[in-house]
Amino acid sequence: MTNRLKTLILSIVCAVLVVAIGLTIFFLVGISTKLKTPENLVIVDNLPNGEIIIQTEKIDNAQKYVFLIRNGDERINLVSEENYVSAKDYFLEAGLYKVSCRVVGKTSSSISDYCVSIDYVVRKVLPTPNVTLDNENQRLIFSNVEGATTYELIYGISESGQISKLTESRYYGEAGKKYFDLSVLNKGVYSLRLMAKGGEYEESILTEPINFTKYEKLEKPNSISYNEEDKTLTFNSNWYSFNINVYYQNSGSVKTIQIESEGESHSINLSEYLEDNVERIEIVALGKDSEFTIDSEVGSWQSV
Repeated sequence: MTNRLKTLILSIVCAVLVVAIGLTIFFLVGISTKLKTPENLVIVDNLPNGEIIIQTEKIDNAQKYVFLIRNGDERINLVSEENYVSAKDYFLEAGLYKVSCRVVGKTSSSISDYCVSIDYVVRKVLPTPNVTLDNENQRLIFSNVEGATTYELIYGISESGQISKLTESRYYGEAGKKYFDLSVLNKGVYSLRLMAKGGEYEESILTEPINFTKYEKLEKPNSISYNEEDKTLTFNSNWYSFNINVYYQNSGSVKTIQIESEGESHSINLSEYLEDNVERIEIVALGKDSEFTIDSEVGSWQSV
């Protein structure tokens, strides 16, 4: 073998070794280089059947995607070969979750940093309270709901679409015996619906509507006097329809008169109705269903 051939062979061997070493170094560097940190982590929760997907963009050379879920001290790692993972079963408790992601390459050393975490709030729906209408005491009684911090009673919607509510400042009682005081409402017909609200929970579904009619008890007529000479009865009331019962001395008979009189101060001549010797007169302001009013208490005049 000539020296020239030997030199040629040696040159070829050296070149092959250099290329092999270069490829090895390139390969080793490639598999150990830190991968790109994910930048587009999202949580998709508006899916059918309540499914929740955590997803990020695809990263070059990533073999696995590691999704980290933190809830307080609890840490959960979900590993997926895809750039997304199903996570519905890991968001069952109400609370604030922090979610982040990183990717892993061909070796454990080729791994990215965790991306900036995003917040995900789980607010569980509260149960709907049980309600009972107490018409006599004008109360809406409702059961206590675990997890609720306040209750809201919706009682009407105005012509402009404004929702009318009674808030926590209007309910009373102890746990299990709470009630809304309906006597504060103005007279009229209402459709009552109640919801529970509170803390880390979603407000409950509204109860079924309960119809309630608020009547106004009329004020008792006052400042009543009767002039026995001209048989004129005077009294004050801001109402207009009255029932008058007249009792006579030494007689069990009663004269009943129904009158209407506008204004706040009323003066009514009863000479065509009454005889002498009137002992007592009772006046009641008469309520009307069409105006959501009920009769007043009895106001009276007594002969000296």
